[in-house]
Amino acid sequence: PIYGRASSALKAQVTSVADSVAHAGLPVAPLVDKALEGISKGADDNRIMIAVRGVVNDLGIARRALGPSSDSELAAAVAALRAGSTPAGLTRLRNELPGRQLVVPLSVLASLIVDGAPAQSAIVAVVANARQRDDSGLLAYGRSVSHDIAGGVAPLTAITGTQAAPHAMSTFKPAFTGGKTAPLPAPPKPKP
Repeated sequence: PIYGRASSALKAQVTSVADSVAHAGLPVAPLVDKALEGISKGADDNRIMIAVRGVVNDLGIARRALGPSSDSELAAAVAALRAGSTPAGLTRLRNELPGRQLVVPLSVLASLIVDGAPAQSAIVAVVANARQRDDSGLLAYGRSVSHDIAGGVAPLTAITGTQAAPHAMSTFKPAFTGGKTAPLPAPPKPKP
């Protein structure tokens, strides 16, 4: 429906770029999503195409930084680049977490950077936590950091100081609870 609001010229341009991207073995979804975002915001065709070409450029950077990757990993890497990660940071994540799917680590990295954590420190924190936790634990860590930052904790302090925070898992919504938050019991009060 939204794509139907696009001009025929824009549709042709996006299709042409998408065909080139697919031919290069890169995922098309991120650039289509970017085009749809621009259309939904009422951006003009020129601005939309500039944004779409930016995504294509970032996909190429992500592919070079990560090497062989799934479409989902490349899309998550683009989000991390747009948040402020460097290509070297993406390469470090790949090298430090060999054999692991990077969709969740890259997503958490992007979130930490958007929340204000310095990119290099965020990479170190994601690698350290990804080595100790599965994807659900890593997502819980990311939510815990976001919670702390929203509560006024400095981003650098939050990424290094919440690894064992009592509420770290309190925002995790396990599948077996139907997606509802299962609160953890309050930690014991310290004795005077």
